[in-house]
Amino acid sequence: MIQQLRKDSHWHLAWQDGLAPSSGIKVGDALWIDPGLLIAQNVWLRSLGRPQLKMLSPPANWLTFLDRSLLGRTVLVAKAEDIRGWSELPREVGVRPWSQVAGGRVPTFSAARRNLTQLQKDLKQAPQDSLIQISGHLEAIDQEWNVVILHGRAVASSGYCHHMGPDSREIITVFDGAHFSQNMRAPAEKIAVYAAQQGGIDAVCMDIAFLASDSSNATWKSMRPIVLEANPAWCCTPYDYGHDGVEGFMAAIQAGRISESEIAERVKANTIQGCEDKSVSLNELQHYGQTAPKSQTPFQGNRMTPYRPDSWMISQFRFRYRTYWGHD
Repeated sequence: MIQQLRKDSHWHLAWQDGLAPSSGIKVGDALWIDPGLLIAQNVWLRSLGRPQLKMLSPPANWLTFLDRSLLGRTVLVAKAEDIRGWSELPREVGVRPWSQVAGGRVPTFSAARRNLTQLQKDLKQAPQDSLIQISGHLEAIDQEWNVVILHGRAVASSGYCHHMGPDSREIITVFDGAHFSQNMRAPAEKIAVYAAQQGGIDAVCMDIAFLASDSSNATWKSMRPIVLEANPAWCCTPYDYGHDGVEGFMAAIQAGRISESEIAERVKANTIQGCEDKSVSLNELQHYGQTAPKSQTPFQGNRMTPYRPDSWMISQFRFRYRTYWGHD
């Protein structure tokens, strides 16, 4: 990322190794940080009676607000407690769907395909209220792109991996020297912008997939890229965005940091728009990932709210800086 910045860039980068909490983060600083380290940092700050770092994030269930035509599969979010009581998986996601912590990651439950028996076994240690995202499997993904969205525009984009064959888990990344056709950039950015509008999110990095049928198509207007996920820019991997793109990426990171005075307003707006972290019972899952009515227009609000890590993530990362609690 440093190499991609222009020599006359106004950004000044300071690096921390994460082995200890940082006392040098100032109000207004842009912050690029792993969510686990953010959890540990905030627990340490709380032990000192200091204000915690506040970052913006999409709601954990934001994908469920999207039209199925953008997703290419059904996506649902449910509590671990509910899933442990299921007798079958929802038909729409198949017998071996993808599952992961919604809006986060924990070392003991990585994103993977699981049948119901495997899923319930792997969730034995999960807190009851942990939100789990389950999504149908997409076949024949050829390549994936990352698009940075800020203020409703695509400010940076880059291909980041090629799959080595239909439905293959073996990939070659941009860091390994993978090359990507520039014909994919426009459709990736277009679908990302539209999905961000429909989902009401901003200052994010969105992962977009192209199926093998699209990658071999010479006319980009007929391509149908698919939304995989989106994460706050403040915790995303920087790809080969180029000089202008990395400036946009940095601006998106800065936009993810908010002050205490903004929090109440954000929480109030989020409640009004009805995008609380919702979980549904098995008989209600048909409402998720379905095709929206043709009359539906892009969401005109903003669902971004102060980051609330999943309870499973908190239990996994909160003790990282325990020896520093109460000490500056």
